[in-house]
Amino acid sequence: MDGGQAKTPNARAASKPPQGMSAAALDKRLGLKRRARADAARNLPRHDAEDLSEAELAVIEAVAGERGRIDQARNDAKADAERRLRTLAPAPQDFSGPALDARWALKHTAGRLAHDWGEAARRAAEARGDLDAFKHANELRRAAVYPRSTILQTGLLFCAAVFEALFSAALFAEDDERGLLGGAITAIGLSGANVTLGFLAGFIGLRYLQHVRLPIKTGGAVAFGALTLLALMLNLFAADWRDQLAALAGRQVDLGSDASFHIWSLLQLDSPQAIILLMLGAGVWVFAALKGYSGFDDPYPDYGKMDRAARDAAETLSDFRADARLELEAPVNAARAALAARLEKMRAEFEAMSKAFDAAAIKMESLDAKARSLDQAAADAVHLYRQENTALRTAPAPAYFGTPPPAAGPALDALAGSAALIDDARARLADAQTQSAAALEGLLSELDAATAQLDRGPTT
Repeated sequence: MDGGQAKTPNARAASKPPQGMSAAALDKRLGLKRRARADAARNLPRHDAEDLSEAELAVIEAVAGERGRIDQARNDAKADAERRLRTLAPAPQDFSGPALDARWALKHTAGRLAHDWGEAARRAAEARGDLDAFKHANELRRAAVYPRSTILQTGLLFCAAVFEALFSAALFAEDDERGLLGGAITAIGLSGANVTLGFLAGFIGLRYLQHVRLPIKTGGAVAFGALTLLALMLNLFAADWRDQLAALAGRQVDLGSDASFHIWSLLQLDSPQAIILLMLGAGVWVFAALKGYSGFDDPYPDYGKMDRAARDAAETLSDFRADARLELEAPVNAARAALAARLEKMRAEFEAMSKAFDAAAIKMESLDAKARSLDQAAADAVHLYRQENTALRTAPAPAYFGTPPPAAGPALDALAGSAALIDDARARLADAQTQSAAALEGLLSELDAATAQLDRGPTT
């Protein structure tokens, strides 16, 4: 709004003819009305005349001098604008250089990474092939299942061992002459051995019982039976020992007057503490066996190990590929930055060129307005002459009175050359954008091709 208001007075001032060049001033200066009446009294110009009268030519000549100075100023402004626009025109940029440098760096980096990339891919493929062969040989149609961390499972086993140790220590301490300390030492050894036997029975017994090969399955059965027998002997021994401690302490076990059958009599256990100790040991052993079976690895022997090896090899390849991709992208990113900087330079030059053209257009519009005002003053003065002449003459007015008078100076399109320079610069900028985009697309295609070639490995 402020800009528009600021330009309005200047535009109005520019549209006014120079002092002494208005229709009234020309009439006063050249005596147009007097000459029109004098010519009308003689019926001049004749009704068949085609050329301007002396009075009309005098008006054109009077305005022509000032119009010539304005036209000279317009020509000077035109030349100055074209000279400035040529100076500010965007300089051609080399968009192939950064792309060529990036291609060379890309090939160099790909060649340097090819060996390590191929080795990582080969290890991942071998590990995956070994896993597939293992699954096929062992008739496995499921994914491996194992905990991501064994710390929790180890903590659960430790909690089971501590629970059994604490409970057993209280049972042994009742009749152990060494007291709670002696009962605790015995309970810790018992719980540790019980948990160890349970874990081994699950890990090298139950797991190998489901192996597809008969010899390994038989070995697993033997191991499970042996470890189960050892655990049974351990817990029966502990329960019997608890009864012996009670007997040595002189305690009598009160069974009441119940003469019914007790299953515990088959185990020759008399005290409830011994029976509780036996049940506690059996429960902890079963818990440890289940943890050994599936708490630390896949239930099928060696399946978890093979799956982890394949997964680790794949992750190693993925990490290496990501790092290598960043190295391959580095020259492409550098080329992108160089191309963007050159394109931005051309945009800035074109913007400065556009601003210079706008300034020249404003100046030229002011000069054009002065030229139009002079032409209008001349036309008004000629019209005043013709009107006065037509009103007083007795013969018909010549036909050319109905046509506009000629302009005092030629009509100029002063900014045509400047506009052509702007159009050429705009086309050059558009072509530069196309070249930059094509160079980047080519680099990205070569980057993808190099990555695909490295994934495939060396061709023989």
